[in-house]
Amino acid sequence: MKGYFRKRGNLWSFTVDIGRKTDGSRNQKTKGGFKTKKEAEQACAELITQLSKGDYLEPSKKTVQEAMEAWLESILKSTLRISTFDNYSKAIRKRIIPVLGNLKLKNVNPDHIQSFYVSLSREGLSPEYIRYLHSILKSFFKHQVRLQNITKNIVEIAVPPRIGRKEQKTWSIEEAVRFLEVAKEDNPFYYVVYVLALYTGLRRGEVLSLRWKDCDLKQGKISVCQTLYYSNQQFHFLEPKTSRSNRLVSIPETVVEVLMTHRVEQEKHKKQMRNAYEDYDLIAANEMGRPINPRSLTGHFRRTIQKATVPKIRLHDIRHTHATILLKLGEHVKIVSERLGLFMAD
Repeated sequence: MKGYFRKRGNLWSFTVDIGRKTDGSRNQKTKGGFKTKKEAEQACAELITQLSKGDYLEPSKKTVQEAMEAWLESILKSTLRISTFDNYSKAIRKRIIPVLGNLKLKNVNPDHIQSFYVSLSREGLSPEYIRYLHSILKSFFKHQVRLQNITKNIVEIAVPPRIGRKEQKTWSIEEAVRFLEVAKEDNPFYYVVYVLALYTGLRRGEVLSLRWKDCDLKQGKISVCQTLYYSNQQFHFLEPKTSRSNRLVSIPETVVEVLMTHRVEQEKHKKQMRNAYEDYDLIAANEMGRPINPRSLTGHFRRTIQKATVPKIRLHDIRHTHATILLKLGEHVKIVSERLGLFMAD
């Protein structure tokens, strides 16, 4: 078995006879696009070795888009949490498919992937997000290798941008107090969310899913056992992402008093609303008793920041503020990590 080489314009190609087809005609494999004859010879030798060992796979004719959509629906949809699947789906359909979707699986090379990362960086996307896309692509091509649609995972060769160290934005105790004062006057339904977030370090979804039965106000304890996720105009109460997320958090007397007052006001509001109030037993509920939409909360948070004239931070940064304040007050870092539901090795 040997190859035949040919130069077309400035590029080289090769052809290898690999036997006969069922109709008796010659079965040949041709590959081109090599800059030098030496490159073509090396690729030809590699193909002949694969054929000799029986390791050769006929490359898939599917496009990246066809294979990715099949991967999403047949594998990811049934194996990932709904929140994780939604994030994967958005990233794939918004970022990956528009750029790489029309390429044939067999034709994707490391240069395509590397150029993709460069274009994302120029667009202003963060290194963290680009590395997130890198992890999705890596998993996708690993799956295609497993299906024998391609022979190797070319994404492993590409290099995503390095993540630099970022300074976390947090509030001082004075700034946090000023924010809470403004929030209390503005909207009592959201005020209790901010109090819980700042004093416990719970995630947004964890605060929004807290029920009264999860609270022991006499002992000053809150049990974190679920999280709220909003998708396709539906609320989903999900299990915590990890075993560490399922935890018991202590709350100070200040928060106990806020919750007791809030409960009294909530009961009054229920009676006024009568049958129109949907009782989910939620601590943080909207005027109709339903869960608070996370996006609405985020919008209110930004507006309240402006009113309170405190530094602009993300809602998630309240967790960092909580941790920073505890550490400044002398709390042990392991205790802080446990409150946040984070894993910390001994």
